[in-house]
Amino acid sequence: MPGRAGVVHGVLVTYRRPAELAVTLQRLAEQTKQLDSLTVVDNDADPLVHEIVADVSGVAGGVNYYSAPENLGPAGGLSFGASQVLRAADQGDWVMFLDDDDPPRSVDMFSETTAFAEEMVRRDPDMAGVGLVGARFDSRTGLAVRIADRELSGPVPVDYIGGGQLPCYRVAVMREVGLPDPKLFFAFDDLEYGLRLTAAGHRLYMNGETCLRERRAKGLIGIDRRPSRKLAQLSWRDYYSTRNLVWILRSRGQHVPAARVVTRRVLAKAVLNVPHSPGLAWAHLVMSGRASFDAYRSQMGRTIDPAQWSSQSER
Repeated sequence: MPGRAGVVHGVLVTYRRPAELAVTLQRLAEQTKQLDSLTVVDNDADPLVHEIVADVSGVAGGVNYYSAPENLGPAGGLSFGASQVLRAADQGDWVMFLDDDDPPRSVDMFSETTAFAEEMVRRDPDMAGVGLVGARFDSRTGLAVRIADRELSGPVPVDYIGGGQLPCYRVAVMREVGLPDPKLFFAFDDLEYGLRLTAAGHRLYMNGETCLRERRAKGLIGIDRRPSRKLAQLSWRDYYSTRNLVWILRSRGQHVPAARVVTRRVLAKAVLNVPHSPGLAWAHLVMSGRASFDAYRSQMGRTIDPAQWSSQSER
């Protein structure tokens, strides 16, 4: 396999969080293994963010800043940033996706992740990538399946690596399969990418011991996370989550599971909450209904502007 072992290119997408970005960059600089390059995609074209990135030191072998032409969302930003990296990266290099507000939780996260990635590609030539935490996906229900605590030993095959969990992908596989789909804008882009990679015959892994350590640190051992039946305050995130999940299932030809998601997210949850909060239930019904409608007609991209939604909700 051509390329240089252990070379990792980071791609970080940021949007209106300069203070959090500064903290994250500092935490990246504290890693025992430095990134070979870091590409920062600014979805807000903020001069302050450009200044923060320009002044940073010790984060990576080289740092590149790109001002996105518009708010591309996490999915579009990662795709844009990775496309810049792939112009010069070697086949054996890696691309690691990073969040602006979720820095590594220990100084050796990069070294552990990279070592695990190199070990797994030696074991499994069809391996596409690794990450801290992943999950399996039940396409019959449209729900993620949490890996049981008892399974967390050694390499654990997963269907996708969660966003913010240091997903680290092989450049050769990214060039073969493609990049994260920018049409998703926000939510479930990690799921769609994982399913696309595995459908192409590649595999994803997480390190069981690392995941178990993370769960213990957060007090998550023995937790059985099931979807809540209660409605939270309405957010633009609800729209994108529903739209993208339905679209992913339909694009894979899984029409019955897509219908189940619509029934569960649009109808059942709203009906169950009518006695407790009829106004909120109605608002969720309208929002989820629009999301499902847009998914069925493939109305993708940034169809709801988070900035405009935030300003309207504050009135």
